[in-house]
Amino acid sequence: MVWKKQWTRRTMMKSISFVAVVFCVLAQQTWSSEILVIFPTTAQSHYRIVRPLIHSLLDRGHKILAITNFPDTAERANLSHIDISGLKPHSKFTTTNHGWVKVLSRISRNAITYATILDHPPVVELLRSGRKFDLVIAELFTSTPIFAPIAAVVDAPIVGFCPMIHFPWINDLMGMDTAMSYMPSLLSSSGDRMSFVQRVGNTVISVIINAGFNWFNSRIIRDIVKHHYGLQTKSAIETMTNLTMIMTNNYHSVFLPYPTLPGIVEVGGIHVVDEKPLPQQDLIDFINNADHGVILFSLGSVVSESSMGTDKLYNILDAFSRLKQRVIMKFDDEKHKNEIPTNVKVVKWFPQRDLLAHPKVLLFITHAGIMSVIETIHCGKPIVAIPIFGDQIFNAHLLVEKQVAVAIEYEHLERDKLFDAINEALTEKYLINMKKLQQLYNDRPHSPLETAVYWTEYVIRNKNESKELLKSQRVHLNLYQTYLIDIFTAFLLPPIIAIYIILWTMKRLRKH
Repeated sequence: MVWKKQWTRRTMMKSISFVAVVFCVLAQQTWSSEILVIFPTTAQSHYRIVRPLIHSLLDRGHKILAITNFPDTAERANLSHIDISGLKPHSKFTTTNHGWVKVLSRISRNAITYATILDHPPVVELLRSGRKFDLVIAELFTSTPIFAPIAAVVDAPIVGFCPMIHFPWINDLMGMDTAMSYMPSLLSSSGDRMSFVQRVGNTVISVIINAGFNWFNSRIIRDIVKHHYGLQTKSAIETMTNLTMIMTNNYHSVFLPYPTLPGIVEVGGIHVVDEKPLPQQDLIDFINNADHGVILFSLGSVVSESSMGTDKLYNILDAFSRLKQRVIMKFDDEKHKNEIPTNVKVVKWFPQRDLLAHPKVLLFITHAGIMSVIETIHCGKPIVAIPIFGDQIFNAHLLVEKQVAVAIEYEHLERDKLFDAINEALTEKYLINMKKLQQLYNDRPHSPLETAVYWTEYVIRNKNESKELLKSQRVHLNLYQTYLIDIFTAFLLPPIIAIYIILWTMKRLRKH
């Protein structure tokens, strides 16, 4: 009888477990949302931040249509694509000439090129079909003003996904003030503890970026938005005010603790996947035979290596030839392959995240792009930063402040400076500091992906209320209302009028 009772109890428990699993599966399948992902970037590194979120949402039963240059190769029943590869060629940045006017002009040219995506027949068909979605996820970058209005066409809230730590107009879109006294611009070289001169520079840069983006872009954006959506807008910023929430590639403990609102969600590190075994036997052999360890070198995927001057390349190779360590160098240039030192292996591509995790890899020489920086912090390896443009200078400055990196200006990239920087970064101090930063990076209540999934589904669950649920009312106030100029005027005007009347009366009395 005892064994029968035990058998019955086990059978009941199995039945209950089975029912629970079936219920969960059915519940998940029942709540299947239609999501439109718009990531028009031609930089594969940018698309890597949203791909884990896409895959996780697919695993949870949601249906996704992605407008992208990088369609998934593996077919899934609930994933479809509009392939836009080739509509906008991927143009790399050169290593020189990154003045403000040139950068802003490039943004304007990109806007015109990105607009061709709206004329792509599958996109035109989608916009005319009347199809509705539960959510739009869009890249938050210079192309966002062109694609944000799609959310109104498909009747869905829209979430922006910023591939950087922060972006200049995020605060304006979420209704938060930017305090230039301690909130550095992404394109400055200051931290949050600024001297008077740095605060002046940060203020000037911040004003130039915001005004320049609107001044260069607004007329072009207005024409594009009116032509394709029939909407009238005043500025490039105004076309993005429908954003419900913005995810940023930031984590406050690692970078900067910005003041924030619920609508600005930090998911820094979401692109870092579990390490895999190295796929190339030649890399494995090269590393295994490195008695003194290995150093990695990469300028990322958006810097044109062919634009690097011959003198700079010779300086780099000369510095490497003096090292006892071996160097794996990602460099796509065939002209100098016969001049490579014996301790250097040059490849066109390498599995960066997996190499950084290898115990024999000691150091990463990088352009300080945010994806590379986060992967290096995740793996706890010191850095030699050679920033070239954009946010790389800002990222490198933060790393130097935290004493986990040594930075060299590209213009002053000389053999001895690079050799000395490598040896300094290999000292114990930098390794200890990076391990501390790695611990701070990992110390969070939820993983970046879990955080992104929760807030994505939060917006979907609260679709009707979420439009302004995570913003402040600052978005509806103009300049004089925000800074209480009208209130001060209301308080000051009566005393001023009274003083004027008294002085006028006294003057009149003196005459009589």
